Amino acid sequence: MAVVLVNFNDEEDTRSCLKSILEHEESPPFAVIVDNSTPKNTSLDEFKSWYKNLHIIYSEKNIGFGMANNTGIEWIKSNLDFQYITLLNNDTITTNGALSKLTATLNSDPEIGIATGKIMYLDDPTLVWYGGGDINLVKGWPEISDMNSTPTKTGANQSRYVTFISGCLMVFSKESILALKGFDPLFFMYCEDLELCLRATKSKFKLFYNSESIIYHKVQGSFHGSKDRKEKGLRPQNPNVHFLFFHMLSNQYITMRKQLSSGAFFRFRFYYWMKFIYLNLWMIFNGKFSILKTSVKTVKRIAQNKR
Repeated sequence: MAVVLVNFNDEEDTRSCLKSILEHEESPPFAVIVDNSTPKNTSLDEFKSWYKNLHIIYSEKNIGFGMANNTGIEWIKSNLDFQYITLLNNDTITTNGALSKLTATLNSDPEIGIATGKIMYLDDPTLVWYGGGDINLVKGWPEISDMNSTPTKTGANQSRYVTFISGCLMVFSKESILALKGFDPLFFMYCEDLELCLRATKSKFKLFYNSESIIYHKVQGSFHGSKDRKEKGLRPQNPNVHFLFFHMLSNQYITMRKQLSSGAFFRFRFYYWMKFIYLNLWMIFNGKFSILKTSVKTVKRIAQNKR
């Protein structure tokens, strides 16, 4: 197995993630770090002194989450004899055998193309960040079991086939990664996992959630149940709301237009534009008039990418 980690100006997170893999995997996988930092962080080379099977790719610029993962995947395909490729967020901590449990899952059913595990908040390990999920085709968005709650028997504690796997932890069989090739290169950030899961399902690969495989996610500034919630996500107070709005909403629409049948896309499109209008009105009501410029930019990108 080989694992890809994307680093963007967070060397300590990457260090902690690699150390957790060393500690919790009997046979630690070959690791490929793709560094999107600007300027590049050559101090990552120090990791090679204690993580023996490690390759670092320094990007000339920040190429985004999806393309960075794709770069790691392509290097592995060209340089290693592998059976599985794992995409793992660098701000995660693994637990005992978390990754090997997922390769065992892939071995249990040859039709499974991608496997994942339970993802809990690092700052509150009792709460679920991802506990298995399915895509609501009308909303064009995944619904996550027990998200921001304690895991339940019929939710996050139940291993099962799913239709959505978070890009935070994806373990691919060799067959699936060769067929799917990775994330859509059109997407800089956001919705790349949504698009990939829809494409995998179309290609007849099964997706499986193994609740016995557990990792902890830092969720960079997680906002579950905290006063900081107002400053995260598609909220007027979020200083990054324009970046989020543009990339997330345009990628979501492009994904669903490409992957849904005409009837399903019609239903999604109605819901999408109603929500789009609502978000604009809400932002304006809260004094975020600048969202109008971002909305125009978003609509233009949607119109320009009709493939």
